[in-house]
Amino acid sequence: MDTFDYDIAVIGRGPVGLTMAMSAAQLGMRTVVIEKHRDLYGLPRAGHVDHEIMRLFQKFGIVDDVLADCYPTTEYVWVNAHGETLLEFDWGEKSVSGYNSDYMQFQPVFENALGRELAAAPTNTDQLGWQLMSFEEVNGGVCCTIARTETAPGSYVPVVTDETRTITARYMVACDGANSSVRQTLGIDRDDLGFNEKWLVIDARKKRDLNFEFDCGQICDPRRPTTVLPLGKRHRRWEWAVLPGEDPESLLTDEAAWRLLGALGMGPDDLDIVRQLVYTFEARHAKEWRRGPIFLAGDAAHTTPPFMGQGMCSGMRDVFNLAWKMDLVRRGIAEDAILDTYEPERSPHTEDWTRISLEAGKVPCTMDPVEAEARDQKFRDGWLPPMPDFPQLRHGIIARDGTGAPRHLAGTLSLQRQVGVDGKTVLADEVFGTGFTLLGVGCNPADGLSDAQRALLDRIGANVVSVGDHAGATARDVDGAYAEWFEKQGICAVLVRPDFYIYGTAGMPADIGGLVDDLASQLCLTELAEATAA
Repeated sequence: MDTFDYDIAVIGRGPVGLTMAMSAAQLGMRTVVIEKHRDLYGLPRAGHVDHEIMRLFQKFGIVDDVLADCYPTTEYVWVNAHGETLLEFDWGEKSVSGYNSDYMQFQPVFENALGRELAAAPTNTDQLGWQLMSFEEVNGGVCCTIARTETAPGSYVPVVTDETRTITARYMVACDGANSSVRQTLGIDRDDLGFNEKWLVIDARKKRDLNFEFDCGQICDPRRPTTVLPLGKRHRRWEWAVLPGEDPESLLTDEAAWRLLGALGMGPDDLDIVRQLVYTFEARHAKEWRRGPIFLAGDAAHTTPPFMGQGMCSGMRDVFNLAWKMDLVRRGIAEDAILDTYEPERSPHTEDWTRISLEAGKVPCTMDPVEAEARDQKFRDGWLPPMPDFPQLRHGIIARDGTGAPRHLAGTLSLQRQVGVDGKTVLADEVFGTGFTLLGVGCNPADGLSDAQRALLDRIGANVVSVGDHAGATARDVDGAYAEWFEKQGICAVLVRPDFYIYGTAGMPADIGGLVDDLASQLCLTELAEATAA
């Protein structure tokens, strides 16, 4: 089998699968999405996205759809059982990505928008209403057997029919959730990071404008810890811990729902309940994320408690990371070995977020009244829990010093701000593109590069851009944000990966060539690519 039907077979059409397919399709890769359901679920699961994901939505051309309904979260509040404010998190500052730090959203809005864009992508095929039945590795790729499904009216459970077909792909990416059939078939175990709790989740549509004590936060009541969240502009979510010894089924009645909502001042005149179920929140990480041409992503690879809202975000980062590397392989630029950097980059980053989420849940979610009172008193006395840094990449394709540690800014998110082009002011990614980007301020960062270094940048499709008022500038620095940031960081150029993460920086123009050479040494270049750049 010298050729494959597709470059990538994506298993599952949730947010992570959609992101995988869209990321690959934008790069011209042939993708097929296999989803056992014919229609999108239509109800929310994840409620939070951060600025990094908004930047991804910008790349996909759906950010305006999302912003039209999402709720920018400027603060996150913890109150105790008596209504005292214990802590207020200020999330109102603009992020490095050019958006607010955090947003609460109604998941079907972006799923529908992303599905619309994906349907228009000429290299993508959706196999909706088809279930993966089996797969095997064949000639370095994957052969999948899929079966058509039927779903009875009023049911959401698809039933497999006798109609089957086979498809082949160079790679398969399993985005099929926490109970991943692909992971289970491969026999890949998961590490348990020590969290397993059941919570009741109720999502509701607002019937009218409502006033809340706070829009977004935790009620740290040891009798039943509670989470209060907006889901975009038209919906709300409440989450309640299931108490020890309590039957979760007892919380799934209308009576239970209105009893809990009534205690918070909400009634049937205020809300229509659209979703009510008990979730098991857990923290598990797969021991392997790659098995030959098969990759795990999203919940198939890792699950995390919701206290930082990073479960879905992490999964979307996973596949955005994979897509550009797979594209380098497809184009004959990089060897398949570049994909071995996927797990070393993504697994520690996701585990960092999981551990932060675990810590974030400890303080507000204690059910011991004595511990809760002691906690409240500590807050009254001025105690503040340590605030974690936003996790960065620590391994993989980033510039490192002699000890192996990331160099200055390597592995952190790159800056995006407004720039001016042709009399218009736009966010920088709209001008620079989102492949590899070599960016200088006040100068052309390629001026001192050798022919071989320029050829390498051209071969990988890098954008060489400059911001400033100098001759030949790509764009104007309309509010001076780039000049200010470059000066603060003590750099003259930054080399950014296609997934917005900084590969490395140069302090002086003479250092830029070495930065490009260092990148070339980490890309697992094919002999053809090396010869072209020589």
